[in-house]
Amino acid sequence: MEANETKKDSSKHWLQRLKDESWEAELLVSAVAIFGTFKLFDIVGWVTNTFINILNPDLYKPSYIIIILGLLAVSFLVALFLIHFALRAYWVGLIGLNSVYPDYNINENLFSKIYAKRLISILPTIKESIEKVDKLCSVIFSVAFIAFLIYINVAIIFSIYLLFYNIFLDVLPYFLLISPIYILGFLLVSHVLISALANLKVNHEKQKLQVFAFKLHKLVSTLMFGPLYKSIFQINMMLSSRSNRKERTLKISFIVIVAMLFFTSYHFKNTNLIYLRSHNKYTSKSIASTAYYKINNNENTFLINPEIESDIINQQTMKVFIPVFLSERNKAKELCNYKSKGLKEEEKSKLLDQCYKNYISIKVNDSIINPEILRINHERTRQKGVVAYINTSSLKPGKNNISVKKGNLFNWSLPFFLEK
Repeated sequence: MEANETKKDSSKHWLQRLKDESWEAELLVSAVAIFGTFKLFDIVGWVTNTFINILNPDLYKPSYIIIILGLLAVSFLVALFLIHFALRAYWVGLIGLNSVYPDYNINENLFSKIYAKRLISILPTIKESIEKVDKLCSVIFSVAFIAFLIYINVAIIFSIYLLFYNIFLDVLPYFLLISPIYILGFLLVSHVLISALANLKVNHEKQKLQVFAFKLHKLVSTLMFGPLYKSIFQINMMLSSRSNRKERTLKISFIVIVAMLFFTSYHFKNTNLIYLRSHNKYTSKSIASTAYYKINNNENTFLINPEIESDIINQQTMKVFIPVFLSERNKAKELCNYKSKGLKEEEKSKLLDQCYKNYISIKVNDSIINPEILRINHERTRQKGVVAYINTSSLKPGKNNISVKKGNLFNWSLPFFLEK
């Protein structure tokens, strides 16, 4: 009996020691998490470019909503981890300072006793500050972790649905493709309403309502969060069971929101999200973009518009690279009724070249031309597309203009200055 009690006490002591020293793991994980979450911004940019490449333009706006929510989620994580790291570092500093100068000493103080007493009266004790900061750090760490789990699951599930929609867009009826969204929307609205009703104090003892609210919550959570919904439930339950202790979280909520919006706005400019939001407006700009010229694109990893060598051309042959997205290649093949069965490789290549010529039209100073084209991968971005070779010998010196049109959706105007 005594051996069992000793073993139990030893287990409690080990668990308490682990809890007391958990800050070390938190600080290390937080530092790694800050680095990792900043890298997630690169993934957001990659996903944006992937959606532009593979999705039908009709799905650009839904994908924009998914990615902008993802960008907000990543910014939220970065803000939380940065605040956690700063507070935990402050906590470590308090611990170290307290070990050297325990609490406040009025007798050995630079200030007068009257002034020092009044100052101490408005300050919390060192021990109290250490405990509050420690608890706040643990809460922030848990909130960041649950936010990360929710973001990952929701992003993956909705991205899979969007890709499924894109694949079967021309195969299945519209009502079948869109029905999962309506069903999930109905379940979410029902869940919010039933939960609000069940949480009213007058309904706390109504067993049927509470059981129904639980089952609905479990169903929606399973659909939204996938196989990790139990882990999310566990952390959420622990946080909600301490909801009456705010742990100063309201005081830092404003800082988190401001930091989140800052990171979102900053990284929004470094992605092609604006193209997903309004690609029609983007491709009809009358003002020249620096992205039209190769000399400005050394750090550009994904082209969404045609590209020429420079805004100043002094060569007899000018090269124009025109990216062709994966979603466009099938449209190009439809224009020439492309069928590869029974054809030799050379015949396939010629037919495919003709498909691209039918899909892409090029004008120089409002005159339609029919230049030689070459299907190629871009040397920097590795994107598939075509290169058109334009003879400039017949063009007038000075300002000229190249217009590139792809199908009925995309149209660019690339001005350049010809030197002879």
